[in-house]
Amino acid sequence: MIHLLRWIVGIISVIITVYIVKALHLTLSWHDNWGIVIFVPVLALVNIFIGSILRLFAAPITCLTLGLFGFVINAIVFWIAAKATHAQVDFLSALVGSILYSVISIPLSELIKEHGQRGG
Repeated sequence: MIHLLRWIVGIISVIITVYIVKALHLTLSWHDNWGIVIFVPVLALVNIFIGSILRLFAAPITCLTLGLFGFVINAIVFWIAAKATHAQVDFLSALVGSILYSVISIPLSELIKEHGQRGG
């Protein structure tokens, strides 16, 4: 049940992110709604496999930039997942989208975590 709630939170976060990015006149859009639904697990898988490798090899650069290069890695992971789900996205949209997705999904995920701790 908790995995379904996390998936729903991810979908809600992506939908909000897409509308905000469009308001900023950046291109982040899917051809159909199923792309958004599939994006959340694809993002998780890309983050696990490709994101981990990128973070490992980019650790020296990330240290030199005091962690700011992490935004670039997150944007690359977001861009790969978006392209895999047939989204129209450029790198700037992926960068803004990855930051917004994190800002939106973290508080929502915390609500689920708190609900899960109270409920059982």
